[in-house]
Amino acid sequence: MLHCLCWLAILAVWLPPAHAADPWYGDKQRGWFWKEQPPPPPKPTPPQQQEVKPVVATPPASTQTPTATAEMAALKARLEEARNAAILRPTPPNVATYLAMQEQAMDSAMLFTDMAQRVRWADPTLDYSFTHPTAAGGVRVDRQLTRAEEKATLNAVAKENGIFFFFKQNCPFCVEQGRILQALREAYPITVMAVSLDGATNPYFPDAKPDNGIAARMGVQDAPAMFIVNPQTQASLPLGYGVVPLDEIESRIRRLVTQPPGVY
Repeated sequence: MLHCLCWLAILAVWLPPAHAADPWYGDKQRGWFWKEQPPPPPKPTPPQQQEVKPVVATPPASTQTPTATAEMAALKARLEEARNAAILRPTPPNVATYLAMQEQAMDSAMLFTDMAQRVRWADPTLDYSFTHPTAAGGVRVDRQLTRAEEKATLNAVAKENGIFFFFKQNCPFCVEQGRILQALREAYPITVMAVSLDGATNPYFPDAKPDNGIAARMGVQDAPAMFIVNPQTQASLPLGYGVVPLDEIESRIRRLVTQPPGVY
């Protein structure tokens, strides 16, 4: 009996606790000596693809100097904003801000005006008064020279050209223009051909001719009308409509005949 108890005590000490997991002892159906393959390794988990965020390139700060046009537009915008603020909210600070900005703008304009005058003084090609004086004495001399050129031009034109004068009845302006053209005919050796659009007469041109269709061919739109005409080439240039004074007729003939457009 004592011998059995000793074996039981030894067995109790040697055996592990019941809850301990012994892979070969607990699995008595297979035994510890079975030749089994080790369990397969776990399948590798594919790496998750990280979302690639696009890199937005930050544009470099502009180092280009703004144009003068852009600067002027910004200045006008600031001035207008200050003016509107002063009108809508006329507090002393708002009004003072606008007046100060307006004063600066006026100073800039005065500086430009002064510099422009200095540049013209130094360069006669930029000074209009060099060829067309504005001083009293210069204006008088310039007008004398111009009148002499006009008279010379009209005398030369009168040798090969004449004036067609179109008029109509019940037209006081036509009568007045007839008087002016009569004075022109007396001052220069130029032929004035008066043409009646409707068979009426003109006291200054009793020998006027009736319109035979020439008014339509020349494009006459109304009366009184004047055209300078070359009978040899049949070329014509309109001198104008309405009442045109004598000195203006002389000036227009000179410009049309001797000066290209844009030259005064």
